[in-house]
Parts: sequence; structure tokens; C-alpha cells
Amino acid sequence: MKTTSPKTPLFIILTVLAVCIIWGSFYTVETGQQAAVSRFGKFVNVTGEGLHFKIPFIDSVDIITVRNTSYGFNDLEVSTKDMQSIFLNMVVQITVTDLDTLYRKYRNNYINSFIDPRVREIIQANISRYTIEEFVSKRQELSMKVFEAIKADMADDGLNVTNVSIVNHDFSDNYEEAVENKKIAEQRVETAKFEQEKARVEAQNRVELAKFKLEEKKLQAEANKVEAQSLSTELLQKMQLEKWDGVLPQVISGKENGLMLNLNNK
Repeated sequence: MKTTSPKTPLFIILTVLAVCIIWGSFYTVETGQQAAVSRFGKFVNVTGEGLHFKIPFIDSVDIITVRNTSYGFNDLEVSTKDMQSIFLNMVVQITVTDLDTLYRKYRNNYINSFIDPRVREIIQANISRYTIEEFVSKRQELSMKVFEAIKADMADDGLNVTNVSIVNHDFSDNYEEAVENKKIAEQRVETAKFEQEKARVEAQNRVELAKFKLEEKKLQAEANKVEAQSLSTELLQKMQLEKWDGVLPQVISGKENGLMLNLNNK
């Protein structure tokens, strides 16, 4: 009967251990990444792209993405200068330019311990300088100010902010209701102004018409006066003769004796 050698399990264990040691002695850094190497928990250095050696069980490696990366801040609630609430969705694009500085300060927790709270704080600080109406009308200006503030704030920590965008925003229900009520009030004011202007124009037209009629009467009276002055006694007699048809009146009355004669009796 064939027996198993007592050295066989030990050989297997040593082989597995050797493979683990060899496997754990190398690490690969991909394009757009860098590695932060720590020895006994103490940060040592940064390595770039490629295959690298490390001391097994002694060195630890954190692979960090250093290329331009987008960080989303969704449903971010901020308050305006006039104490209105705005809910924002924003995107901040950041490139790691100095991993050595960034890692020494924040280790591998730089997103949660630095980027996230600082971005939120800067956004709130800038929006609080604007009223909600200014936020709507000056959104591009506000985005630029937030971008410049975040960029300046993170430059000394090994980060380069390349872009800040407000991708969406929403207002509180109270503000939406206030805006709707304001629109209704503005429409009523515009309607009232229109009616007032219409009444003013109509009244002005009536006044102008009355003035026109009065002027017309004055001119007619003046014409009548001129015409009356121009009619002499001789002219009136001539006008009467021109209109006479040659027929004498049938009855004439004598003023002195009151006799009445019928001139047509034969």
C-alpha cells in the first residue's frame, strides 16, 4: 500500500505561500492613475503608470485616479439671500495634479473629507449673496463665481478644478406658489393699465371731437355773419325779382281804407 509522504503538505503550503509572496510583490498602475505607496502605514512615495515592485506584507498601495473626473452633487439644498430654498444638481470636474500633497493631507479619503464638504460650503456661501430672482437671471455669472472660488480653494491641495456646471435646479413649493401669484398680480396690473389707457384715449377722443364740433360751429357762425353783412337791400330785391314767376297776388289789401280787390275777376 502506497503512503503519502509527510513532506507533501508542507511543500504545497510553501508553494502557495511563495506564489502569494511573488504575486503580492507587484502592482500595476493603469493610464490616468497613480499609486500612493505606504510602508508600515507611513506614506512613502507616489508611482506612475506601469508595473511596480513592493515589499509583501509591508508595503500597501492605494491606486488613485488622477485624470479629469466628474463629481456629482445631487439634490443639494441651499438658501438664497432672501431665505428661499433651491435644490441643485451640480457637476464639478477635478484633476489631481499633485497626489503627493493630496495624499499626505487626506490619504485615500480626500473625496469625503475634503472635496465634498468644501464644494457644498462654497456653493452655499456664493448663492447666499444672491436673491432667488438674481439666481435665475444671473445663473451663468453665479456658476463662474462658484467655479473660481472652488478652483482657488483647492489649488494648494493638489487639485485642479476644470469646470463647474449647474445642470438642474428646482425651487420650494412656497416659492413656486409665490411666483404664480406674482404672475397673476402682474397680469391684473397690466390689464388695469390697459383699461386705464383705453379710457384715457377714449376720453381724449371725446374732448377732441367736442373741440372740433365747437370750432365747426364758430366757423359756420362766422360764415353766416360775413354772408349777412354782404347782402345789401338792392341785392335782396334783385334776388326776389329773379325768383318771381310773373304772377301778381290774387288779393291785395289796402292799408289806408282796408279795401280788398280781386285782380283776377273779369
